[in-house]
Amino acid sequence: MAKMDLTVDDEKVNIESIFWSAMDMLSDDDKKLPQARYHFFPKACMLVCVSNMLPLLKRGIGVHHSGLLPILKEVIEILFQGLLKFLFATETLSIGLNIPAKTVVLTNVHKFDGDKFRWISSGEYIQMSGGAGR
Repeated sequence: MAKMDLTVDDEKVNIESIFWSAMDMLSDDDKKLPQARYHFFPKACMLVCVSNMLPLLKRGIGVHHSGLLPILKEVIEILFQGLLKFLFATETLSIGLNIPAKTVVLTNVHKFDGDKFRWISSGEYIQMSGGAGR
């Protein structure tokens, strides 16, 4: 993974610009959220909880899950419109979004529903696989 780089220099510049524009919009209250608390370095303007994300994003690789700050989820969704080549995501990404994925890989067809593990329904499968291949 250390050598995997899927973007060209212009894309890296765009990715970094979009990322830092979003980080600059974080309010003081957002900086106090559990996802960001104790991790904000004003001088460096970086959140440690996402500091490893920018190098991955600049290589064309993204991560999307419910634990991310909403602004970061939005950044990932924007970048996946053409700048990210791979996106590792939970099913939260599939709900209500039009994501231009060419291929969707489900790592498991069992899902914890809060009580027990169960097979995903056909509707959930369709929702998660979305418009892949269209």
